[in-house]
Amino acid sequence: MHKTIPLATIPVSSKELLAISVKLVAGEGIAGKDVSRFESDLTTYLGVDKTFSFNTGRTALYVALQALNLNPGEEVIVPAYTCAIVFEVILRLGLRPVFVDVDVETCNINPELIQKAVTPKTKVIVPVHLFGRPCDMDPILEISEKLGLYLVEDVAQALGARFKNQKVGTFGDLAMFSFGPGKSITGGEGGALAVNNSELGERIGRICAQLPRPGWRWVLHVVRNVTAMKVFSHPSMYALIKNYVEESVGESDRMILHNCLSMQKDTPTLCPTVKLAKMPNLSAAIIREQLLKADRFNEKRIANANKLTALLGEIDGKEVSVSKRDPDVKSTYTRYVVRVIKGNRELIMNKLLRQGIGVARPYYYIGMLLEKLSSEKYQHAENLANSLMALPNHPLLTESDVQDIYDIFIQ
Repeated sequence: MHKTIPLATIPVSSKELLAISVKLVAGEGIAGKDVSRFESDLTTYLGVDKTFSFNTGRTALYVALQALNLNPGEEVIVPAYTCAIVFEVILRLGLRPVFVDVDVETCNINPELIQKAVTPKTKVIVPVHLFGRPCDMDPILEISEKLGLYLVEDVAQALGARFKNQKVGTFGDLAMFSFGPGKSITGGEGGALAVNNSELGERIGRICAQLPRPGWRWVLHVVRNVTAMKVFSHPSMYALIKNYVEESVGESDRMILHNCLSMQKDTPTLCPTVKLAKMPNLSAAIIREQLLKADRFNEKRIANANKLTALLGEIDGKEVSVSKRDPDVKSTYTRYVVRVIKGNRELIMNKLLRQGIGVARPYYYIGMLLEKLSSEKYQHAENLANSLMALPNHPLLTESDVQDIYDIFIQ
């Protein structure tokens, strides 16, 4: 193999690069009209009442939970297997995450276990549409309505995905989205909240009015990330910065884990994280261009996933296990994941990496983190942490790339 295949990347066209140049030259990197235009575009795309934008998805989730006016110690139900940023945000607000094991087939929260986890202190359910696959929303909606619980969807990885032909992010009271590198579309960074509850919309509006604007350092960070995405579109160039990207992701994971564990102590010592802020105008201008292509990007990911599934299905149950399709669900496959059956994940990963194929162990740290944060056992979450493997899937992946990935498995 003469080229690398990135794990995840997003096409960045001349239109996004032009938007960067125009906004910077006009002095509209921080403030401008693109933020309100983006919010309007996203509202229309989703078909919701209103949306608000932020500098990151983490800020969006923080503001969503803050707007619920919860008391310290009240509980938020979350899947036991997901990005630990969700846990960190809950803990920072003085709330208690209550973990519910996942369905090992879908990687999403198991609705059958939710009601057993509810106590008088439970106020919120946060279903995470992980890897672009929608949760089974019917029973989750039934539980939240019956018990009077808020429903805050985490759609960070699933923009455009559908459950029973309805876009995720339109079921709950609120829904958070992320536009960082490696998500469905990108603005270099960015987050948003979709609102389906008018009372909460008013509260969020008041919170947003108090948030500061990001500084120029953050705008330059956005430019760097978009530039990196452009570099990723050239496999030969990606090889030059691959190690830097992996080190940055690893350092971010370590900081999140440290903060989650530290907040369990009486005197926590927290690593600094990105400050809560509004979305910079530059990110909004970029995401507006990307949003026009979101459905096309997703259809390409879906086509790639279908090809991978067809090929890997030939060895399903031998080397790996692939997820089965559900007619009620339209996944965007923002991450294409398989389970390694025989526990030889490292061996397979090393074979792929030696051939230049990007691969990762999603949320490999969850088992250790759950052991520290809870006295319960979460068998399926721990199983996924130890067996799940993410393979390349993005709009720039070619049929030849898909075949190359499969060939490694049958060598």
